[in-house]
Amino acid sequence: QDDPAPRYNARDVALVRGKKTNALVLLSSATPSLETYYNYLKNKIKYLSLSKRFGNAKHPEVHLVDMVSEQNETGRYDVTLSSLLQSKIEEKLEKNEQIILLQNRRGYSPIIRCFDCEKIASCPFCKVALSYHKDKNKLICHSCGYHSKAIKKCISCSSKSIKYLGTGTQKVESIIQESFPDAKYIRIDTDSSQSNKLLLDSLKSFANRKYDILIGTQMIAKGLDFPDATLVGIINADIGLTIPDFRSEERVFQLLYQASGRSGRSDKPGEVIIQTFLPDNSVIKYSSMLKIKKYYKLLLKERKALNYPPYSWITKVEFLGNNESYVSSVSIKTTKNLIGKYEGLNILGPAPCYYQKIRNKYRFQLVFKSLKNLDPNSKKLNKFIKRNFINNIFITSSNKCKINIYKDPISLI
Repeated sequence: QDDPAPRYNARDVALVRGKKTNALVLLSSATPSLETYYNYLKNKIKYLSLSKRFGNAKHPEVHLVDMVSEQNETGRYDVTLSSLLQSKIEEKLEKNEQIILLQNRRGYSPIIRCFDCEKIASCPFCKVALSYHKDKNKLICHSCGYHSKAIKKCISCSSKSIKYLGTGTQKVESIIQESFPDAKYIRIDTDSSQSNKLLLDSLKSFANRKYDILIGTQMIAKGLDFPDATLVGIINADIGLTIPDFRSEERVFQLLYQASGRSGRSDKPGEVIIQTFLPDNSVIKYSSMLKIKKYYKLLLKERKALNYPPYSWITKVEFLGNNESYVSSVSIKTTKNLIGKYEGLNILGPAPCYYQKIRNKYRFQLVFKSLKNLDPNSKKLNKFIKRNFINNIFITSSNKCKINIYKDPISLI
């Protein structure tokens, strides 16, 4: 739980409670967190591996499609379904088998750009691009919910040279409707499934063979078992790779690995098609090979070189308020006046958050990394944070600038 307070990770709470009461804690996942895997390597937890699939199911055959080559061959730069994915969908439909298509971005077009002034339509309350939702004919902010009517000319310069770019689940749905008019399809994302009942009804309908094709975001990537689903198509495997967060690549790998596991879960052989513009990226390469241990070994080397978890404790301190310059000045002043620094403590920032403005609040952050070999129980870091932030009268008494403290945060964005 990141917001509101109390901020905690239920997995870590369970481990601490299990340790205090001498209880057994079972962590179950096809893609454990890197920290959990590291604890296994250090003999802190026992690893029970399921090396084979249930019954007669075999691991799916994975095809990697280089979308740059696909664009060059077709002469088109708006390709959503590669020729291989199209032919495989046709093949599975003829065999009366089911298809799952993953596009981890909702809406129709995630970017509306003016080709005269180069501006991108963005939310007035957040520094976030507005997404076009075709079913509502609206531009919607996925951070605060702000919405406006779809536009035909640029908001900034009134030019009509605007284009709706990118692909969301609604666009994939539209393309499937045009390309396979006889197929029955259903879309599952937070727009189409705004309650647990709607979500469960949709999943049951697909499981009962009322639909041939399931289109969705990460909501459909994990924990689902459809015996007749023999093809998983990942439309754009690169989404999320460029986010400046030390866990972004790990998340993408886990998503691709888990999504691939939805294919061929019974006697029928499964196939996976991963479309990417970055076929040589280690995340794409190892997820397409279903080599989780090899990828985690590589990722651990990168984390160690940069002193990120699991080799350090980490705390994020977020400054936020209505006045950008004031919030920035508080973050800078606080950083200059930090006391009690110690060996093994690394400080990053202050710097604007990745989403610098959310719901009319400007956000800056400090990140503290404390090396575990010099601070094995995080006591030094906890004492440092308490002294400089929790007990800091200037910060805690300010109404213009609020602070949030994230211990072992899931994300730095």
